[in-house]
Amino acid sequence: MMPTIQFTIDGKPASCEKDAMLLEVALANGFDIPHLCYHQSEAPYGACRLCLVEITQGKWNWVEASCTYPVREEGIAVQTDSEKVRRYKRLNLELLMARCPGSELVRDLARKLGLETPRIPADGKDECILCGLCVNVCNDLVGVGAISFVGRGSERRVDVPYGEPSEVCIGCGACAEVCPTAHIRVVESGGEREIVPFKTQHRLVPCPQCGVGYVAEKHLEFLRERLGEKSAILAACPRCRSRQRAAELRLIYEKNLIPSR
Repeated sequence: MMPTIQFTIDGKPASCEKDAMLLEVALANGFDIPHLCYHQSEAPYGACRLCLVEITQGKWNWVEASCTYPVREEGIAVQTDSEKVRRYKRLNLELLMARCPGSELVRDLARKLGLETPRIPADGKDECILCGLCVNVCNDLVGVGAISFVGRGSERRVDVPYGEPSEVCIGCGACAEVCPTAHIRVVESGGEREIVPFKTQHRLVPCPQCGVGYVAEKHLEFLRERLGEKSAILAACPRCRSRQRAAELRLIYEKNLIPSR
């Protein structure tokens, strides 16, 4: 059994297993720490620097990204909204606002810190904050590697190879699912799915029961290869599968629990 660490967050007692990440502990205990690059499906790496907290241990005091800070020391005092933390966060948000002037999410976070007009002139053209979540998910979880970081400096961005629609993209939409600013989107129309802004288009497979397109053709093939015999669960859309399962459970209930007359 892992040892339990006792400490405080904003003056309130907290505890966790040793090496638990501070952000996860704080969120689980109801503390509102803003974050953009953190997602439970991926290992944290502190890209956005918005989850900063101030930590005090004895005579030592420092600011740390809570998503990458493992709790190991007894008795540390964590402050999530100190003046030092707010000052650092405002600077980081100014940089994000310059890069993503159109992101309403970034602007909302800035307004909560009293930041309306950044001192840094806007030079960005989209809502991508370069958090890398989409790249990591596509590479590590999906295992496809359809997108990656390209360019350097101010030209750095997430894109498909050579800016052309990716041949290896399976249209699963995982990149859009984890994108914190909705820069990546899944648009469906006329039986087709497009991953925006990468311009990759996929034909949707219609559900044999309701006729609604529910999965990209390449994605279905991808899942069938990996699920093998269990791929039968993909034979219909989630809504129809839920209805079918509910009907099966109702029959079991009527057969086994309702007394016969």
